[in-house]
Amino acid sequence: MVHKKKDHFYEGWLYHLFVDPALQRVRRMIRAHVESGSTLIDIGCGTGELLFFLADMCAELVGIETSNRMWTYASKRARTLNSVRILRGDGAQLEDFADGHFDYATACMVFHEMEESQRLPVLREMKRVARTLILVDYRVPPPNNIEASLCRLIERLAGQTHYDNYVSFSGTGGLPFLLKAVDLTIQKEISFQRECFHLVQTQHP
Repeated sequence: MVHKKKDHFYEGWLYHLFVDPALQRVRRMIRAHVESGSTLIDIGCGTGELLFFLADMCAELVGIETSNRMWTYASKRARTLNSVRILRGDGAQLEDFADGHFDYATACMVFHEMEESQRLPVLREMKRVARTLILVDYRVPPPNNIEASLCRLIERLAGQTHYDNYVSFSGTGGLPFLLKAVDLTIQKEISFQRECFHLVQTQHP
């Protein structure tokens, strides 16, 4: 069963045009933590840009996306790449993949968009299908600077539901709280963009 998500007008080619370029640094950071020849699943893959960025070095790449608009756009772009598959589905329901199927599971700027009830189920599935998790999202608590204020404004402009989820994510402790709740320990953390964001990596047996 696919979790229902309302598509937004900016998803698809508009997102690719205006947002994907701003995430280039994040994609480079993730790539630096991924070994050549590995397999990876990206939850909330959006336009698939991270997967396409890794296509020359990974043996298998799977993207999971709930937005029909994003899924349609990414799927069309993936048709020429044998190593990349874009699936429309729910990151909390990855039954098609066995335990430990992937070397890595990633989620980039995804958890703050989710409803609170979705976050732990998705994270548990990521932990189940991959040994190493790489997550990128807002740092909590946010720094007291202009950049953090601008981020908050952008989240508010994305719509009330989106903003409510962002506030909930921040109010409950962000990524460290979620990882602790599923018995995962942060092994590596990199803060960037004036301490507004961070990349965290975890690994389990």
